Amino acid sequence: MNDYRMLNGDGFRSGRAFNRVPSFRNRTYNIPVNIERSPSVPVLRTTEPYRPDWTSTIRPHTDRNTPFPSEPSLPVDRTNVNVDESGGDDVAAGRAKVSSIDVMSDENGRAHHTEKYDLVQAGGLVVRRGQTFNLVLHFDKKFSLKKNTIRLVFKAGPNPKPGKGTHVQCLLQSERRPAGPSEWTAVLKGRHKENSAIVMVTPPADCIVAEWRLTVENIVPDDVKPRALKYTMKKSIFILFNPWCKEDETYFPDMSKLNEYILNDSGVIFNGDSKYIDQKPWFYGQFESDVLEASLMCVQLGFDSRFGYAMSNPIRVSRIISKIVNVNQDNGVLVGNWSGDYGGGKNPSSWNGSVVILHQFLQSRRPVKWGQCFTFAGVVTTICRALGLPCRTITNFSSAHDTDGNVKIDIYVDANRREVVPPNQERDSIWNFHCWNEVWMERRDLPPGYGGWQIIDATPQEESSGFNQCGPASLKAIKEGRCELLYDTPFVFAEVNADKVVWARGEGGKWSIISLDPAAIGKNISTKVPDGLPLRGRGSRIREDITNDYKYPDASARERLAVKKASRSRNSSAPYINENKVEDVRFHGFVDRNYVNLGQDFVVSFSFTNTGTQNRTVTAKMVCEAVLYTGRRHQKIKEQSYQIPVSPSSNGEMSMEISASDYMDKITENVDLKVSIVAEVQETGQIVSWEDDFRLLKPAMDIEVLSPSVEVNKPFQCQLRFRNPLNTILRNCSISVDGPGIDGEFDQRISDVAPRTEWVAEMTMTPRTPGRKQITVTFNSDQIDDINGTADVLVSTRSHKHGYMFDCLN
Repeated sequence: MNDYRMLNGDGFRSGRAFNRVPSFRNRTYNIPVNIERSPSVPVLRTTEPYRPDWTSTIRPHTDRNTPFPSEPSLPVDRTNVNVDESGGDDVAAGRAKVSSIDVMSDENGRAHHTEKYDLVQAGGLVVRRGQTFNLVLHFDKKFSLKKNTIRLVFKAGPNPKPGKGTHVQCLLQSERRPAGPSEWTAVLKGRHKENSAIVMVTPPADCIVAEWRLTVENIVPDDVKPRALKYTMKKSIFILFNPWCKEDETYFPDMSKLNEYILNDSGVIFNGDSKYIDQKPWFYGQFESDVLEASLMCVQLGFDSRFGYAMSNPIRVSRIISKIVNVNQDNGVLVGNWSGDYGGGKNPSSWNGSVVILHQFLQSRRPVKWGQCFTFAGVVTTICRALGLPCRTITNFSSAHDTDGNVKIDIYVDANRREVVPPNQERDSIWNFHCWNEVWMERRDLPPGYGGWQIIDATPQEESSGFNQCGPASLKAIKEGRCELLYDTPFVFAEVNADKVVWARGEGGKWSIISLDPAAIGKNISTKVPDGLPLRGRGSRIREDITNDYKYPDASARERLAVKKASRSRNSSAPYINENKVEDVRFHGFVDRNYVNLGQDFVVSFSFTNTGTQNRTVTAKMVCEAVLYTGRRHQKIKEQSYQIPVSPSSNGEMSMEISASDYMDKITENVDLKVSIVAEVQETGQIVSWEDDFRLLKPAMDIEVLSPSVEVNKPFQCQLRFRNPLNTILRNCSISVDGPGIDGEFDQRISDVAPRTEWVAEMTMTPRTPGRKQITVTFNSDQIDDINGTADVLVSTRSHKHGYMFDCLN
């Protein structure tokens, strides 16, 4: 769906029907598809295209052994061209008129790595800029280029203009000639049949990424003004970024990894905490029906439907994507919700992938409810990969949210040893995890060497230039502390490398720093291994740790230098700690414990040692709370106070027992807990503040493929299994499924699950396309959310038909 059709009042029609099951039976309904329209042809005017100063002078991708052709521009004094559909005189009657165009979907799809797009499989054309694609022009009579002057006219957007790069004309040439910068070319490759010709079209490597309309004209000379026999192709041509092309700003040198960063339509988003890293399977689905159209629509909405050269620039496009995926200020794709109340929408943890979200947005033109950081990041990856931008989803554990831009996370503890927020200040926070994206591109707006991976973040946190948008920020600039470089580098730097500073209020109400931790922020920064494959189940190596790409080792000289440079760029002074205090009690922190399963009792212990020669008394308050993964406190579970004497050179410990009954009715859907303690040595005034965040472990969903082989258009069986770990019935249960043959995800209500029992179901699926496919199943209930599992299957080719059957769940 493009803005041209939006402005001209087209509605949706069904392009095809397919089966989908919202219950235990099949239902057929329609997904909206493009409506093709041949717009009325305006009077064409040839003119030299306007090229703004920032326009690249790169050359189109060529065979290095063959000089690249160009057609001469039309003469500037040839202005108006009459459109003649009938050919009503002898000159026009002798001209060949285009009767149809074969877009050679299969051949062009393989050459441009676009054969997986549903549009291509349905006979459409999706190509990448800077690379030649072929068209077969069928004429109504024998065609000779010597006797005909053929012009190809490409238009994008509702109001195409040459000066904006959205109205392009090129003459069909008989041989290749050198092309100018940003110039389109069309060259006659050869004759297909007597009445047909194969034409090679090459859009430049900096052309606008958009949906284009093609008109082929045969110019008829006339003493007064030339006329044109015109044919407008009904199907659009989608032109994408091309990371395989060296002249494209998105060129990715290690092409094998593009199997992951462009072509992999499934993956995983990591979550949990830095000590226990969990995973959420995610179906990106960038090749599915209507996803490319929805992705282009998002970019167009982000630019307020102002088509122009900005839509060719990956810097501008990626920044727009970070803006339009959230609802704030733009009525964008997703509404963020961290409240725990998800009425009127879907629990963010229930989503399995991006496709159904984009389908809902495309159909309703209204923001989809609800999303959180991993949902925003998953949708961004889908849009970027659909458009040809190399992209990966990133998870940062112990991720800082710096509200005042001082590149520090300030925690304040009052005289009662409770965390507070001083007047006129916003609360900094540390999220258990936070997800964003990296996209790959050149950065010609930055000093040399700062291209490559760039961070963008669609989660609405802080405003940038009046909008909730973030990035692109150079990954190298983050590591080096170059916070003066565009865009939003200070905020991203703080997320991964801020110092955690704890302040305590002493006598007279004065705040003083009691601790500074340079290693508290930015741990185990993770992304999927770039193998181009679906998930292979738990236990396989799927996580790549890229922490060292973001920062030097914590507390190292180079890391401290980067923090210093970042602080200087923000006019932020280094914190000062009074080193003259007597601190002879060493606090070791919380004692490591085994992973705690949901429904189990557990014990929290905090240890310390008196290293001095005098008796000491340690007073403390320990609190266990249910928290959101953003670090915001939800409910207090238990609190306990201590006063413990400790002799010289001896150890001490404080413990608190927590039962399942203490927390089961207080935890959130992420089952995240925070244990915190503020301890003070009475004799010396030494104060420490310590926190430990951890997640209770949910059961896993096991998926077993029962069929010995899986083939296109043949049903195969899977068995689903998990165990209810609780002593209570799981009520209001449902599952969401993504897998081969499903456009988006499918939700199904199921019966209650009894306490401490194993739930088993069998599922039949029918894949409609071959290749390695990822099956993802998520179970949700009132008591436990997001019990998920994944399996991969290899679908072999027998026959290819559109549609699928989703038979049953038992």
